[in-house]
Amino acid sequence: MDFPAELMPTGLLWLTNVLFAALFLVTVRRAPLARLRINRFSHLFFASCVALLLLWNTRAGVLPALNFHLLGVTAVTLMFGWPLALLAVALVLAGGALYAGESFAALGLNALLMGGIPVLVTSVLLYFAQRRLPHNFFVYVYVNAFLAAGLSVLLYGLAGAGVMLASDISSAGWLRYQYYPYLPMVFFAEAFLNGMLMTALVALRPAWVCSFDDELYLHNK
Repeated sequence: MDFPAELMPTGLLWLTNVLFAALFLVTVRRAPLARLRINRFSHLFFASCVALLLLWNTRAGVLPALNFHLLGVTAVTLMFGWPLALLAVALVLAGGALYAGESFAALGLNALLMGGIPVLVTSVLLYFAQRRLPHNFFVYVYVNAFLAAGLSVLLYGLAGAGVMLASDISSAGWLRYQYYPYLPMVFFAEAFLNGMLMTALVALRPAWVCSFDDELYLHNK
């Protein structure tokens, strides 16, 4: 769910913009930006940004000014790593705002919800799986792709509900009957989208996935 600036309290917008600005500075310092000078890599990265933009514009209305959509950020995180995934989220949100002629005031809030939450969940599960679970193809796909994506969109939806409650956009009763029942369906849709995409990528184009190692997950298994 992306939130328009006109519905959000000014204090919340300032706080989230400051937080995201600090996170973005860390992201730029940690991101392997030199790789974007490689044509094949930059083409893949920006094609992924375009895919995110298209996915985020395929949405269903929750309230007249609010829309809910799938994220796809788990796949981008697994492909490029968390710094470039956050950079992709920022680029897509900024590009979408420019194209629609919208304000950038809510960019920090939306970036933290739509980018920060799924990137964090995906990164934590990847770290856990690499150190605590068997190194095989199915663990990678089901835990790092399917489960990570589903949990990401679930937490994103719950965080969005918290923002709506805090901003008096909707009531707890409305959320209980008109919003929460759809979260399980979104969970499975997001898990299926990212899981099937990562299954295809690691099977056909493993070089495109920085978090996947043939020697670790496939060879000698």
